[in-house]
This record gives sequence, structure tokens and C-alpha cells, in this order.
Amino acid sequence: MANLEHLAQLKQGVYVWNRHKPESCEFEIDLSYADLTAANCGGAYLQGANFYRANLLATDFSRANLRDANLKQANLELANLSRAYLSQANLELAVLFQANLSGANLQGACLEGTDLQKAIILRANLTAASLRETTFWKSFLIGSLLRKADLSLATIQETNLERTDLQEAEIKEVYFRRSHLSKVNLRSANLERSVFLKTVFWQTNLQNACLKGAHFKDVVFHQTDLTGANFQSAHLEGVVFREANLTGANLKRAVVKQAVFREANLTGVNLTEVAIQWKQFGKNATIASQK
Repeated sequence: MANLEHLAQLKQGVYVWNRHKPESCEFEIDLSYADLTAANCGGAYLQGANFYRANLLATDFSRANLRDANLKQANLELANLSRAYLSQANLELAVLFQANLSGANLQGACLEGTDLQKAIILRANLTAASLRETTFWKSFLIGSLLRKADLSLATIQETNLERTDLQEAEIKEVYFRRSHLSKVNLRSANLERSVFLKTVFWQTNLQNACLKGAHFKDVVFHQTDLTGANFQSAHLEGVVFREANLTGANLKRAVVKQAVFREANLTGVNLTEVAIQWKQFGKNATIASQK
């Protein structure tokens, strides 16, 4: 349970708290199970603090130092974490419904199983963060940095990921539905066995991405760079490759149904054992040097 002295001191305000904050990590800041609903903790020094299962509904943590903090199973619904420092923080199974994480530093943080529905995550740093089994619905991750992050088994529905950087990220077995991946950097990302339904890729970078065993239905790749992408054993139904660059892509043993390759570059594509059921190459499609 929360240390009552710590709780009382924090409720006196950030100025009082920071003035008496520990200068070293000699003892733990224990605020576990605390109720800090709508509290103003903006700019507070809370490095390493224990907020396990705390009620932080609508709490203001903007610009707060929460590095290494334990926020496991905490309720952060509607919380303001904009520009907060959350590097290496533990947010496993936390509720971040409609939370604001814009500009936050979440490098190496653990957000496994978190609820990020309707969360606003603009230009945040999630480099190497773990977001396994997280849930995104109508969320905004525009312009955020997720290089080498792990989103395996996540659910991403009606979410805008425009201009996010997911280079070399682990995105295995993720369920995408009606999401926007325009101008996203997915170079060398691992999207193996992921599902994409009615998802839009526009000017997306998928160079050398692994899409083995992935399932695509009613997906549009518009002006997308798929150079060297691996679609081996993937299922592509109702997919439109419009002005897409598939140079050197691997479609070995892929199942292709009702696909449109409109002005696509298919130079050097590996079509070994591919099963194609109705296709339209369209005007100006480049199909030379297929393997």
C-alpha cells in the first residue's frame, strides 16, 4: 500500500514535492494503490516511483520524470503524460484509454497488454519499447518513433500511424483493420503472419520487410516501396498494387486472388509456385525478368 507520508506530501503540490524529493534512490517512492484522481503532478520528480494499481484517472503527469517507474495495472484513463519521461517504465496491463502521450519518452518501456484505445501518441519516442498484445482502437500514433519496438500480437483497429518509424520492428501476428499506414517506415520490419483488412499503405517504405504467411484482404498499396519484400506463402485477396515497386519481391507459394497490379513494377519478382486466381496487370505494369 501507499506510503501515507509520500501521498500526503505529493498532494501538497509539485513545488512542495520536488523541494523535498529524495536526492538519491535510498528509498522507494511508494504510491501503490493510491488514489490520485485528477491530481496535478506536472513536472514532478517521480523517478522509480511505485504506482502499482494506482488510480491515476485524469492525472496530469505532463513533463514529469517517471523514469523506471512502476505503473503496472495502473488506471491512467484520460491521463496527461505529454512530454513525460517514461524511459524503462513498466506500464504492463495499464489502462491508457484516451491518455495523451504526445512527445513522451518511452524508450525501452514495457507496455505489454496495455489498453491504448483512443490514445493520442504524437511524436513520441517508443524506441525498443515492448507493446506486445496491446490494444489500439481509434488511436493516433502520428510521427512517433518505434524503431526496434515489439508489437507482436497487438490489435490495431481504425488507427492512424501516418509517418511513424517502425524500422526493424517486430510486428508478428498483429491484427490490422481499417488502419492508415501512409508514409510509414517499415523497412526490414518483421510482419510475419500478420493480418491486414481494409488497410491503406500510401508511400510506405516496406523495403526488405518480412511478410511471410501474412493475410491481406482489400488492401491498397499505393506508391509503396516493396523492394525485396518477402511475401512467401502470404494470402493476398482483393489487393491493389497501384504504382507500387515490387522489384525483387518474393511471392513464392503465395496465394493471389483478384489482385490488381496497376502501373506496378514487378521486375525480378519471384513467382515460383504462386497460385494466381484472376489478376489485372493494368496499364504500364512492368513485369520483365520474373523468376
